[in-house]
Amino acid sequence: MDNKPYDIGVICGRFQTFHIGHESLVDTALKLCDRVLILVGSAQECGTERNPLNIDTRIRMLREVYGNDNKFIIKGLSDLTDENDIRPEWGRYLLDNVDRYIYKKPEVMIYGNDESRSRWFDPNDIKDVTEVIVNRSRIPISATAVRGFMVKDDRREWQTWVNPRLHKMYNEIRDELMSVPYYAALRNEHKS
Repeated sequence: MDNKPYDIGVICGRFQTFHIGHESLVDTALKLCDRVLILVGSAQECGTERNPLNIDTRIRMLREVYGNDNKFIIKGLSDLTDENDIRPEWGRYLLDNVDRYIYKKPEVMIYGNDESRSRWFDPNDIKDVTEVIVNRSRIPISATAVRGFMVKDDRREWQTWVNPRLHKMYNEIRDELMSVPYYAALRNEHKS
């Protein structure tokens, strides 16, 4: 180990699809922590506008980028009720799941400044947890935009915003995305 300040950091996201903005969160965690627990949210849902990709595809994307290195723990996390349920009960649910995988509270949680993760928690539940907020404005991309490039079948632009290790998965990810009626309709609008 490299004598990093923390043993383990936690990142939670839907990764629909995994892009270089998400990767910056993981890179930050790796600078600070010996290990990283990545929870892939909305694990129970796929085939919808906000969650088009299934959990297996999303975990495979992460594994494609990070391999099977034991410093990464990658697990699916189903929503407590729905993905807009932001309240202390959700935070406790997330922390209970973290404990399930690492047998303790996280030492540090890493998330982007475009997210309001601190609203997920009762302050008492995370009083011993460091929160690291990564400024995502220097990487102006979102998963919505990345999906938009796939709808337009703009492979070159898509490749600009995802790790090169994912480039070989383009057709597979795009096919899954286009199987969702919402995205198929967008594609047809774009062709018109």
